[in-house]
Amino acid sequence: MGLHHTKDSRVKQGNILILGLDFAGKSTLWYRLKCNDHFLTIPTIGFNVDMIETQKDFTLTFWDVGGQQKMRQAELDESFSVS
Repeated sequence: MGLHHTKDSRVKQGNILILGLDFAGKSTLWYRLKCNDHFLTIPTIGFNVDMIETQKDFTLTFWDVGGQQKMRQAELDESFSVS
């Protein structure tokens, strides 16, 4: 997880990367944390990105990466070389 503070902003930012094998429950965990509820999910193709802003000037960005073998390394290489 990365945490940084920019000079021109008082907002602190963090990144959380949710990784795991296919059908491990990564998206289910994320929806449970975000909504405090259980949702029926389908396999993630690629990745989902969502942000939460707290009342204390803190922003968390969640990256939920699909767990299929063919997606794991390709998505990580492409996504995090840009960010």
